[in-house]
Amino acid sequence: MEKNINELTNGLTIADVANEACCSVATASRVLSGSKYPVSTAMRTRVLDAAAKLGYSDNLKKRMLATDQNPFLGVIIPTFQNPRYLQFINGIEQAANREGHSTFIMNSHRNPVLERQLINSLIQKKIGALLLMSVDESSESLRHYLDLGGFACVFESNFPDLPNVLNAKENRFEAGRIATEHLLSQGHHSIAFLTTPLKHFQSRRLTLDGCRFAIEKHALPFSFQNIFMASEESDSKDSMYELEVGYSMAEKILQHPNRYTGIVCQNDMLAYGLISGLKAAGAHVPNNISVVGIDNIHFDNISFPRLTTVDTLAGMLAQRATQFMIRMDDYVDTNLVPLSMKPELIVRESVRAIG
Repeated sequence: MEKNINELTNGLTIADVANEACCSVATASRVLSGSKYPVSTAMRTRVLDAAAKLGYSDNLKKRMLATDQNPFLGVIIPTFQNPRYLQFINGIEQAANREGHSTFIMNSHRNPVLERQLINSLIQKKIGALLLMSVDESSESLRHYLDLGGFACVFESNFPDLPNVLNAKENRFEAGRIATEHLLSQGHHSIAFLTTPLKHFQSRRLTLDGCRFAIEKHALPFSFQNIFMASEESDSKDSMYELEVGYSMAEKILQHPNRYTGIVCQNDMLAYGLISGLKAAGAHVPNNISVVGIDNIHFDNISFPRLTTVDTLAGMLAQRATQFMIRMDDYVDTNLVPLSMKPELIVRESVRAIG
C-alpha cells in the first residue's frame, strides 16, 4: 500500500524538516509539495536547505519512482494554437494507448514560468515520465524533476541537452535546407525567410541555418535583411498567433525592394497566414510569389493553393520516443542516443518554376 506523504521509508517526515527549519509543518509541506501558497523566499530557502541536510529529497525520489502506481505520461506543449504540436500529441497517445498507458496533457501557453509550474505539478502528482516541448531558457525545473527520479524526453528546448534525457528533436536544419533547395531548384534566387522570434529558440535558429547553408552552397549571398521576423510572441486571444504573423508580414514582403519570388516559412501556420495575406494584397500564389512551409500539418485540402511543405515526421518521432520511454529499463544509460527522423519534401501547388 502506498505510504502517506508524511510517512517515508526511513521514518523521516515533513515534521522533521519543519523542526530543522524552525517553521510549521504546514509551511514545510507547502514548500516541499510545490504549492502555490505564498511563502517568503527566505523561508523557502530554509526549508529546502533543511530537507537537503536531512536527505528528505531522497525519500521524495522513492515516491516518484513508484511508477507502477501511476502509469501516466506527462506531456507539456507550448500551445494548442499551432496544429504542429497536435502531431506530437497524436503520436504520443497512439504509442501510449498501445502500451496501456494514459497521457496527462498540459499547455504552457508559451510561458516559461507556467511551464515550470506544470513540471512541478507532475512531481506533486507522482507522474514520473515527462515528454516536453520547452519554451524555457533554463533547465533548472527539468533538472529538479530528474533529480527526484523522473525521466524525460525532450522534443524542443532552448537550453543545452542534458544527460539522462532522451532527446527526440526534429531535424530542423535539414528541413530548412530542403525547403530552400526546392525553391532554388525551381529557379528562385530572390528568397525571403519568414519566422517567429528567433531569440533563444534552438529549433528556429537551426531552420534558418539550413536555409543559409542552401543559399551559400549555390554561391548566392545570404543577407539578414531577407529575414522577416515577428517582434513578439504570445498566444492570440481571438485567432491563431502564427496565422496572424504570416498575414501581417505579407504587405512588408511585397513592398520590399528585393522583389522576392520565393518565401520559406518557419512553419506551415506562418505559410497559411502569409498566403492569405498575399491574396488580400492582390498577389497570387504561386504565379506572383512561391511559398514553402515546414511541418506538413494536414490543411492541404482546405487551403488553396495546396501548400508545398517539408514533413518533419513529428508524429512518427513522437511514437518512437514514447514507446522507448515506456519500455526502457529502470536504469538509464547516460549516453542515450538521440532519436531523429529525416525530413521529406511534399510537393503540392504553392511553388512554380521560373526562368
